[in-house]
Amino acid sequence: MSTAREPSAVDADADVLAPAADDSGFDAFYAENYAPLLRVMVGFTRRRAVGEELTQEALLSAYRRWDRVQSLDRPDLWLRRVAVNRAISLHRRLISEVTALGRLRAERPTPEPPAADEAIWAAVRRLPRTQAAAIALWAVSGYTLAEVGEVLGCSEETARTHLRRARQKLATTLEVGE
Repeated sequence: MSTAREPSAVDADADVLAPAADDSGFDAFYAENYAPLLRVMVGFTRRRAVGEELTQEALLSAYRRWDRVQSLDRPDLWLRRVAVNRAISLHRRLISEVTALGRLRAERPTPEPPAADEAIWAAVRRLPRTQAAAIALWAVSGYTLAEVGEVLGCSEETARTHLRRARQKLATTLEVGE
């Protein structure tokens, strides 16, 4: 008694990646078209990694359909069209994502830092990064020393030291008493 098994996700992937029935000539097509197509895609996207990915995807599409593609008058033009279409789709997708993120940011306005004297914040920006972060987290965000330490990846006592040193430098820089 034989039982038919359900197709699995692995089977679906195998079908998607399955080569054309007759892939003779594809290796030569690949070798002839990879570098020129990569140059076009890198020039088009201005990013090598993206250009490589688009080139590989277009060549994979050609491989999957090689029985049809090889019979075209100019399979190289078909390959370039596929790659350009994918690049345009990628660009559109990125524009949509940026637009959506812009809308999300507009819906959740970023709070403005307190309207403090610009000289104070200029002095804070001149502090060592950890001390500046400790001051900003403590003074602006209202974090406890334990929370400042957690954010900075140090103990509460180390956070206290960063904050004390920052306050001392600010007092000296701004010529105010503590």
